[in-house]
Amino acid sequence: MVNGFLRKRSWSAPTVFLTGVTGFLGGAFLSDLLQSSFDGEVVCLVRADDDDSAEERVRRSLSRFSTSRFTTSYSLPRNVKVLRGDLLSNDWHDSPYLDGVKHVLHLAASTSFGNSRAIRTTNVGGALSVAKAMRGRSIERFVYTGTAAICGASPNPVVHEDDFPSERATHLVAYTRSKAEAERQLAEQFADLPLVIARPSIVVGHTELGCKPSGSIFWVLRAVEALRFITWDLENRIDVVPVDWAASALRHLLFAPYLKHQRYHVSAGKGGSVRWSELAAEYARLRGGTSEDRYEIGGMRQLTAKRVMEAAGDGHPRHLLHALELYYRFCSLDLVFDNCRLLKEGVPAPPKFTEYMRVCEESSTASIYDQMRTDLEPSLTLA
Repeated sequence: MVNGFLRKRSWSAPTVFLTGVTGFLGGAFLSDLLQSSFDGEVVCLVRADDDDSAEERVRRSLSRFSTSRFTTSYSLPRNVKVLRGDLLSNDWHDSPYLDGVKHVLHLAASTSFGNSRAIRTTNVGGALSVAKAMRGRSIERFVYTGTAAICGASPNPVVHEDDFPSERATHLVAYTRSKAEAERQLAEQFADLPLVIARPSIVVGHTELGCKPSGSIFWVLRAVEALRFITWDLENRIDVVPVDWAASALRHLLFAPYLKHQRYHVSAGKGGSVRWSELAAEYARLRGGTSEDRYEIGGMRQLTAKRVMEAAGDGHPRHLLHALELYYRFCSLDLVFDNCRLLKEGVPAPPKFTEYMRVCEESSTASIYDQMRTDLEPSLTLA
């Protein structure tokens, strides 16, 4: 499947270096790239005990984005090379696989919402490690993928790229703090690299495959619908984009011969963001009932483990409740990440979440608890 966002439009490159290929966005990017007119090589950095295991991880990641009976037993395309290595190690920095690299896309990250020190180590140290490996090479483009959420807890309702990173931002979780720090350190220590910052907003689902590749974040919407409870106004907006569109936007930022800016939001923006009232209306259409007064509005203290279990079924209600407390904070922010820069570069506007919400719902066959694990297992998002 070649998506319709940047159909058959790509640029040749001798070699692309890609980290994070085993993650949701990384797998989508490689799948998108291989189905475009790209005719170069891709070197994927993968953490594994041996070469066979490393290749298997890449095959498994790609298989999630296939509509055919794709299995992990097939051979990788000849132009996909797997470089086994730990993101934080220097052992792979001098690999001959990197000799022809011209374009770099750094996606590997720990996306955990916990407070482990490993989050900063991985996200800041990993970004600097990749930059060190590329220093001294004739790189044409180095795309670092951060997150639009580095804006913190109290930005203006419409966030612009050059507003952040800011040392004054109050971060809700260590993850966003680490991504902001990584941006600052890359700019300060590696000004000699052709650095471009790509900041996705909330990446949820795939326009054709729904949640088959990953249920990341969608479990939050399922939990909200099951609980029929929110802590924010129904007119609040949520900036959500599908992974296949995000992948094609990253492809553009990686290969475009010229970019006017250094920082870009890969986001829904003003035109593509949806209000919670729209989500309520779509759920009413999909599941029945009315959208009016669909959700009770209150405070987090009203949510209890018992209420969660009654809504989501047996599982780990206290674990789910703790996770929801973190995600509810983000849902309460009412933010739109301006995407005018990206659109002016020629990237088509993303579809609204309500346009592919049905396929996300229909493909969510796992329980809310099982789907939640996608975002609570950091190993799924690392190199």
